[in-house]
Amino acid sequence: MIENYTRIAIKKHQLHDVDLLNDMPYVLAVEWDGVLYEFLIKLKENSSKMILLGSGAGAKQEHPQGPPYFQRHSWMDLFDASVIYYNDPTLYLGPLSLGWGQGTKERFYLQEISVLLSEILANLQVPLSHVTCYGSSGGGFMSLILAGYLKGATAVVNNPQTCLTKWLKTPVRNVFSLSYPNMSQEEVVQMFYERINILAFYQKMGYVPPIDYLQNAASEFDMTNHLTPFLSGLHTLSDECEVNEIKVILNYNKKQGHAALGKQETVDYLSKKK
Repeated sequence: MIENYTRIAIKKHQLHDVDLLNDMPYVLAVEWDGVLYEFLIKLKENSSKMILLGSGAGAKQEHPQGPPYFQRHSWMDLFDASVIYYNDPTLYLGPLSLGWGQGTKERFYLQEISVLLSEILANLQVPLSHVTCYGSSGGGFMSLILAGYLKGATAVVNNPQTCLTKWLKTPVRNVFSLSYPNMSQEEVVQMFYERINILAFYQKMGYVPPIDYLQNAASEFDMTNHLTPFLSGLHTLSDECEVNEIKVILNYNKKQGHAALGKQETVDYLSKKK
């Protein structure tokens, strides 16, 4: 399915010149100093809202051929908003299902994704106050970061990671070995803590975006390692840090566990956002 979308390939310096006003879905592939950034864009003519969607590990099941991954791209026509799905180029570094936007020692890919998205949104004349960054699990982690870079946007996240070193050891180790080769986890934490811990990132930015944090309280691992430390850690942020409203919405579903809310529940929730 992804292979069937029209693909527009450009260099970063051409981003201001490309015509993005197209009512058909297409992949915009932007080459920036040797790194390929890919965005699946579907604009909705009569809506001023924009949803930016990041992928979690489940995207590989949707598209086993490999990246680019645009998780939930089959939902695009269900939203009452324009949508941009972004692929994480970290996935091209090796056999990964999830990269959390880590990039390389020299380049934080998630930060560069935010730069490109900012330019695309400006091109489309979409104000950041009309933007929602959505994702679940690893996509939720990236959405929390993106909303921090795109000041004015809101993060809507479902069962996200808030600190990578408190997630499952194997996928985190796999990413660190590719993004930060020849470094121990302790060295990665020391040098790049703002890339792997949401609160450390917000402290560095001096800014916490508006967040809707949807969490299945039956997922004990998520509650213990991610939601609870995130909430308690908010009190450690400096007084100079701007903290916007954070809503925590809990559900309880033992069968669902770490899995995200279903399609209709997710679409309905995002449709309620401004």
